[in-house]
Amino acid sequence: MTRRRAAITRAELEARAGPNIARDSWSKPELRPVEIRGTAALVKDYGRRPLLYRETWGRFMIDRETVILREIDGLPGIPRFLGRVDGLAFAMERIRGRECGEIPMKSLSGEFFVRLGDTVRALHERNVFHLDLRQRRNILVGPGEQPWLIDFASGLRVPRDTALGRFLARTDLSGVAKLKRKLAPHLIDDEDRKLLRLDRLRPLKMRRLERRMEKKRAMFRG
Repeated sequence: MTRRRAAITRAELEARAGPNIARDSWSKPELRPVEIRGTAALVKDYGRRPLLYRETWGRFMIDRETVILREIDGLPGIPRFLGRVDGLAFAMERIRGRECGEIPMKSLSGEFFVRLGDTVRALHERNVFHLDLRQRRNILVGPGEQPWLIDFASGLRVPRDTALGRFLARTDLSGVAKLKRKLAPHLIDDEDRKLLRLDRLRPLKMRRLERRMEKKRAMFRG
């Protein structure tokens, strides 16, 4: 199978891309805005990180996220995957929207949360789980209240019809329920309550482990 590549070389990226819009850190990839074939794009790039780090962790993370983005490319609510630049960077469609963390309470309609749930379930149909939807910055609100999911660095590919797949699906959907409880508590329904109740019943040790894992993931996310 021919490997898709972004219509931009490393040299073109360095010449044309805007400055990094992510929080700058040697342990995080840059997010560099650039236009590719007339499309506003973001390039996730480890190319200017320290040599040993980018050639090990950077390549691993780019390979890992690329596999996931190719698997879900074309789904509504998922930025289009535009291809690899090289082993240290890939390009994706840039979505113009507001992070859910910036949205005032009770300003989103029930239709937004229906669409969001449908988007998450569509991921699961392709055996992909986001696993970081408790971070409101990973859910954008686009024009017409279109939800968009971004940043699949924590994602996993697992068969959905396994015990682990079902557990990961509940984890994602409980993240959506928690977002609804935070931003639209008047819209909480019985299914949301069930997900939130199951989330509370998880063993305390598991919740502590997840918090520790989240802190470690935060060190490496862009």
